[in-house]
Amino acid sequence: MKKIKGRVLCICMAAMGILAGGCGQGEEAAPAAVMEEKEEDAEAKPVKEIYEEIKQSVGLYSPVEMADSFISNYYGVNPEKLEEYIFVMSEEATSAETIVIMKVKDEGDVEKIEAALQVVVDEKRGEMKDYLPEQFEIVDKSSVKTKGHYVYLVISESADVITGIIEKGI
Repeated sequence: MKKIKGRVLCICMAAMGILAGGCGQGEEAAPAAVMEEKEEDAEAKPVKEIYEEIKQSVGLYSPVEMADSFISNYYGVNPEKLEEYIFVMSEEATSAETIVIMKVKDEGDVEKIEAALQVVVDEKRGEMKDYLPEQFEIVDKSSVKTKGHYVYLVISESADVITGIIEKGI
C-alpha cells in the first residue's frame, strides 16, 4: 500500500511540475505590446490616497488644501475638467512648498492644465527671488510634469521623495 501511495505522489508531483513549467513559458512568450497594455491597465491610486502617503512619508510645512474657487480664480483651472485633484500650499509666506496632483478628465486638456501649473511655478519664483534665496532655489529646481491624464507639480526640499510617491501612485 505504501508503494502505491508513493507512486501516486510521484506522479502527482511530476504532473504539477510539467503544468507549472508550461505556465512559466507562456509568460515569457507574451509579446511586448501585451505586457505594456497590462502595465497601463494597472490601477492608479486615488489622488487623495497618494497625498496621504506623501504626508506620512515627508514632513510638510504648514500644508493647506486649496479649494475649487482658488484654482479657478487664481490659475484659471476649471475644476469640472478634473476627475480629481489635490492642490496644497504652505500657509507660511516663508515657504514655497507646493504639491499639486491633477487627474484631467480629457487628455486634450492636459496642456492647458500644465500651462496653469507653470504659472504657479513662475509666481513662486517671483515671490521668492529677492526675499528668500533658499526657497527660490527650491522653486527653481521644480518643474511641471505629466503622465497620461495626470499633471503634477512638486515644490519642496523633499521633491525627489514626493515625486517618487506620485509616480509610483499614478
